[in-house]
Amino acid sequence: MTRQQFFTTSGMIAIALVIGASALGIGQRIAASASAATSVVAAPRGDGSVQRVALGYDGRNYTPETIRVRRGVPVEITADLATLRGCFTSFVIPDLNLWTQFTTARPTFAFTPDRAGTFRFTCAMGMGSGRLIVEG
Repeated sequence: MTRQQFFTTSGMIAIALVIGASALGIGQRIAASASAATSVVAAPRGDGSVQRVALGYDGRNYTPETIRVRRGVPVEITADLATLRGCFTSFVIPDLNLWTQFTTARPTFAFTPDRAGTFRFTCAMGMGSGRLIVEG
């Protein structure tokens, strides 16, 4: 084997090891998230008052990942700014044309859902996501 063949082969082996290790890590993260219980918060109901939700970050995604509310009843989402960082301080519900940036001056976002359905929410970069389920 020539010196060039040796280095080419060694480089290909190194690349294969990196790709394999990366794939293993991705597989472990997928398995972990599939096995993790999805947090669901049902906002308070009954008297027609404001439905309040505390939104945080658990190290991998928004928490809760699923929020249930009633159509036509005001919703207040308050950010736990001790856990939400970076792009996770933005909150977007594209199908409802809603967007906010949580700050220490404005940690709460209020809106009233006007239609029932399941709507995806994300950070501005799409790295974190969840579901808003509007019932009724």
